[in-house]
Amino acid sequence: MKYISSSIPIKIIQLIAIALIAISILTPLTTNVVNAQPPLPPGVPRGDVYIAENHWGRFLDPYHFNWLVPGVPVGYGHTHACAGYLWFYNTTTGQLIPWVAATNPEYSQDFTKMKVYIRKGVTWSDGTPYTADDLVFQVNLIKGNSKLAWHTVLARWVKDIRKIDDYTVEFELTAPNTRFHYYLMSQLGMPLLPKHIFEEVIKKGEDIMAFKFYPPVCLGAYVLKDVDPAGYWFLWERNENWWATKLYGIKPGPKYVLFIHYGPDEKEALAWRRFELDSVRTWLPEVFETVYRDPEAVKYLGGFFGAKAPYAWPYDACKKGPVYNVLRYPYNITDVRWALTYALDIREAIEAFTGVDGSKPVPSPFPIIPYPKSVEIYIKPLESELIKYGYDPEIGWFKQDLAKAEELLKKNGFTKGPDGKWYLPTGEKWVINIMTFAEIELESQRLAFIVAEQWRRFGIEVNVEPVAPGPFDSRNIKGEWDVITYFPSCNFLPVDLGDILPRWHSKYCNPELPGLAWLSYSNWACYNFPRRAELDKILEELEKVHPEDPRQIELSRKALLIWLEQMPWPQFFPVPFYTLNNRYCWEGFPEYPANYYNDPVYWWPHFQLILLQLRPTGRCPTKEAYTPPKFQIVPPEIPKPTPTPTPTPTPTPTPTPTPVATTVTVTAVETVTQVVTSTSIATTTMFETVTKTETVTDWTTTTILAIVLLIIGFA
Repeated sequence: MKYISSSIPIKIIQLIAIALIAISILTPLTTNVVNAQPPLPPGVPRGDVYIAENHWGRFLDPYHFNWLVPGVPVGYGHTHACAGYLWFYNTTTGQLIPWVAATNPEYSQDFTKMKVYIRKGVTWSDGTPYTADDLVFQVNLIKGNSKLAWHTVLARWVKDIRKIDDYTVEFELTAPNTRFHYYLMSQLGMPLLPKHIFEEVIKKGEDIMAFKFYPPVCLGAYVLKDVDPAGYWFLWERNENWWATKLYGIKPGPKYVLFIHYGPDEKEALAWRRFELDSVRTWLPEVFETVYRDPEAVKYLGGFFGAKAPYAWPYDACKKGPVYNVLRYPYNITDVRWALTYALDIREAIEAFTGVDGSKPVPSPFPIIPYPKSVEIYIKPLESELIKYGYDPEIGWFKQDLAKAEELLKKNGFTKGPDGKWYLPTGEKWVINIMTFAEIELESQRLAFIVAEQWRRFGIEVNVEPVAPGPFDSRNIKGEWDVITYFPSCNFLPVDLGDILPRWHSKYCNPELPGLAWLSYSNWACYNFPRRAELDKILEELEKVHPEDPRQIELSRKALLIWLEQMPWPQFFPVPFYTLNNRYCWEGFPEYPANYYNDPVYWWPHFQLILLQLRPTGRCPTKEAYTPPKFQIVPPEIPKPTPTPTPTPTPTPTPTPTPVATTVTVTAVETVTQVVTSTSIATTTMFETVTKTETVTDWTTTTILAIVLLIIGFA
């Protein structure tokens, strides 16, 4: 293992920043985009390709696209351009957008059954129709194999799944769950699987875990064109026979999408200034400054507020900072975790992420994003409880308290030697190894060094181990670390925390993979502590409670307070993301407030929605780029029952007689409006997805209303 143990003071970081700016100013640049040479097929002009950052860096196996295998990165672009989802979830508006599904999920009144109506005419990129058989196969495959990703969730929740007809599936759940559909939608859930491909693997007796799924077949608008054997870039080509093009005449603007890793952020910034990069996930503030100081590049620079500062997106859905391995000694001791937390000074972290454009982190003491509504509902009402733990409302986090940290350690048998170092109760010198990212996620890496420096000043010997993305994922999910800089504090809705908190329940503990993963909390779920049963009971109730029920807030607050008492991870803040748009070749980006139809998340599945709105500017030569005439979205459809269902479905409730239309009572997902006012952002309209039992007589009205609400959402 390669550890970095030398101290890196904040002043040194600032000097590095100054050096980077100086180097960039002295570096000659070619700003003529026509001369850019990205790895494209011969004859493809720059204006036909959208170039996005591959923020994951180098892929050790760029031909691996089987997302069923935990801990192995899937080739970049699969999620962003190729994968299919039953629904997209718009984190900007809170709206559920039917995609492969024809309409929103339909729950029984007791939330123990859920019907999915599949859109007719959807096909995989090889022409094979997507039907109920695909979904039933996928769920049964994952549910029946404990080695596969998402097994714990589906084994826990799915009692049975059955095909009613070719385009209708019914889930029978093991218990009421008002949010089960979250597991089948973008960002919070899993992509869809082609039965005809994976079934053949099984028939041949091959190992699913060894199957690479290369080249992947897609439900998204793009298909894989080429892969860099070295693992740095992936080229995707627009599928001219995409099902949504055939059904609705919509298609994305770029003919090609290139996801590329140019190297360190400094090289990416140079590519940006040469107009060889159209969007990035984020940069460190000093790297952003090299672009900000370039008068030619800043002309076409776009960010959260469009062409105006501050440019950083303030509401990344995850907080970042250190995470303790609560399954490993001594981090399984609550007092030790709090002692380490009290040894931290968040002000240094805030300073390290404050940008020249005015972008600045907003801390949160709980494992939730400080959306204005979240602060109002959760942080301010619980402020008196937070203050008991040293919370300082002025900085929005816990005050550094070295005396308290020392008191807690000595109480648990730790001693400080004559060398000023802390020793374990066994007499051994206490050494903390922090695992962090190498090559990518540099904001997490920076936090690792800041945390390490502060703990060293407190007298603990600390090593920092930067690990490449592939090995990092593997070790992370297996729990092979002491402390890790990661991002388990995520939430996508300001008020309803029922999408995230229930995943802390002990039933989601996977002893084979007792670590962390995206929206997987096995490390915390496997941790036993005196109030575990109490927390589990709260989370069970939260899963059952309707998102609009006031008990949802009450239960979430109780869960947050137990988390606070235990302090499994003292996350700092959502790092201000310099999620930038280069508006030289393309326009139509989501920019607040004029055109904010989606969060600017080019590394999420939602990039598929953004691609549909992009238009060529005319500044770059084009050949096959498409200019959408209007806002493009796949519309919801009215589900039509198949005359002869196979097999016979469970009888529905007795319909209410009417001479004109058949009326049935169902529970359907609905969108409601919520106005949120922020001190830093103008009043904006946000939406939350809720469920409502109502009498439905005409789906056409519902369909029109959904489209109107969508237009309102981005108007």
